[in-house]
Amino acid sequence: MNPLPVSGYLPLRYVLTDTLAVRTSFDPLRIDSEHSISGRAQRGMLAAALQRAGRERELRDWVARGDRLRFAPAYPRLEPGADPGLPDACAPPRAVVAYPAPAHLFTPGKNGDTTVDVFGDTDPATPYRAVRDHITLDRSLRAVVSTTAEQYLGRARTGERAQGVPFFTTSVDAGQVFEARWQLLAPDTASLRDLAERVVAVLAGADGTLTLGSGGTRAHGGVRVAPADPDRLLSPDRVAPLGARHWPPGAPVDLLLLSPALLVGEDGQASPGALAPAVLDLLARRLPGAGARVLACHVEAGLLGAYHRGYRGPMAQRWAARPGAVVRLRLEAGLTADQARDLEAHPLGERAVDGHGQFTLLPAPPREPRPLAPTAVPLAAGPRDAGLPPSTVRDSAPSGAAGAPAPIPASVPDPDPDEEGPLAALYDQLLWNAASQPVRDHARALVRDSVRGLAPLTPSLLGRLREVVVHPHRTPDDALSALGRTVAGRAHGHTGSDRAGAHKVLHDRAVRSLARARLARPGRPGPVSVQSWLGSLAGGSDAVAWWRDNRPEPPHSTDYARAIAAVDLSLPDGLPPGDHPGGLSERARAWERRAAARLTLVLVSSWLAEAARLLRAAQDGDHAPGGPG
Repeated sequence: MNPLPVSGYLPLRYVLTDTLAVRTSFDPLRIDSEHSISGRAQRGMLAAALQRAGRERELRDWVARGDRLRFAPAYPRLEPGADPGLPDACAPPRAVVAYPAPAHLFTPGKNGDTTVDVFGDTDPATPYRAVRDHITLDRSLRAVVSTTAEQYLGRARTGERAQGVPFFTTSVDAGQVFEARWQLLAPDTASLRDLAERVVAVLAGADGTLTLGSGGTRAHGGVRVAPADPDRLLSPDRVAPLGARHWPPGAPVDLLLLSPALLVGEDGQASPGALAPAVLDLLARRLPGAGARVLACHVEAGLLGAYHRGYRGPMAQRWAARPGAVVRLRLEAGLTADQARDLEAHPLGERAVDGHGQFTLLPAPPREPRPLAPTAVPLAAGPRDAGLPPSTVRDSAPSGAAGAPAPIPASVPDPDPDEEGPLAALYDQLLWNAASQPVRDHARALVRDSVRGLAPLTPSLLGRLREVVVHPHRTPDDALSALGRTVAGRAHGHTGSDRAGAHKVLHDRAVRSLARARLARPGRPGPVSVQSWLGSLAGGSDAVAWWRDNRPEPPHSTDYARAIAAVDLSLPDGLPPGDHPGGLSERARAWERRAAARLTLVLVSSWLAEAARLLRAAQDGDHAPGGPG
């Protein structure tokens, strides 16, 4: 029984701004990301956001205790007009979510173009192939999540000697959209609405800093989160219903498992096959006298792993019932919509707060074959895509009882940037959170504008340079100085006590490649060599000068100035001032000088990652960067 009687669901829309890598196994050198985002990864995302904001009470109530909030897997969201490769006739009229394919859904023949329910009549002489893609509940579309596999040389976090270790990662590509429905629990309806508004406000306040999965040092996991429907935060259903939810007495009901279920058998051991007994036990507790009987059951077992952000290590794997498992039931007393919602609010098995054991109830599919659904990529569509400034998500947060914009105070405290204290620290953090994403976008734009001039470079060379940047130096100034020395071919400046921070000098061939590669910078005269661009990096006042020469500036890039102005406490209207060519206030310029090394490090690291990605894609396509595909 739920500790709190009122339950509802908060649908959230996730837009990946960076590649996503979520650990699913115990192997420390390999990450094979699922085509969905686990509830545990989202739990870690919210915990990190609350911890950074210093909200210890919410961290305890929402994340640690798990009696107010249950997370849920995020599945591909297919939006109208988002995938240009999908014919208009197949495009959905509204956004739909693709869930794990039911385990009884198969295609007859080796290359079948129809789907059948193998719980019904089948031909023993016909081979059947399971449908593995995520599919919408009405079986009109299948989601094909775009992923990238890469192998690179990283540095081990343990051991006495810092040495290169090969890592293999399959990550979900950026720009794709997912939807999750967090379950909220409260004593009454008013408290439930208040809880939903508070959660959305926290996510909006952390916009630009939210990360998912195993980010590590390779810039994975950037995400923007907003309500799927800002005008209607809560939903009573686990999934968007296909129609009226009512089953007459004796009608078959399909229980579709949406997330892995950690079940225990009678012997006390992990037992994925105990799904059907667990379902019957739930029905006996919530609907006594329903006359439930299992007609058919298809369960597949799989190992469930995770990464513990607090302990910074993988968790032990357990056997679990895989998503897509189906238990077909017959209820002699029938089933109403309210009863179905009550059952769905009680997950099966253990670790419900991580989103495990969630399910939905569906009508049994028709007996006759149906056409195999076309595929679509869950790309972002509409004005809320991943390229908009951070204010987009922030605007969707509730700010008043009627949703009206909150009034701007007549006077805003004007912190002194040279003064120490909580207000100055908050001011710096606000500006940093707003600036980080536009700086990453500016780095990617620099790569796209110079892609033809980067042909002499290789992904492996850029990977070596990025390892220099992401090495755990003491400060960003140290990281920039190390990269500048490496690119310029200078290894001096390291003492014996600082041997862990030293990096090998590039060989002559790599230096020549950097010298031949050209970088175009908007608003600056002529291209420059990548060697001179990176070789001039250093800490201290040199970092300030480098940032001033490479920062995103209007009119070529306005997102940076607009994002900072939106949170600049010295600007009452939240708009970039017109008295400075960079579009920043005096206070923001002072902060920028203090944070020049951090901003430069983000710009250079993102540039190296994006350049390596494009060059790797060009190699896979067997054509030059920027050339025809």
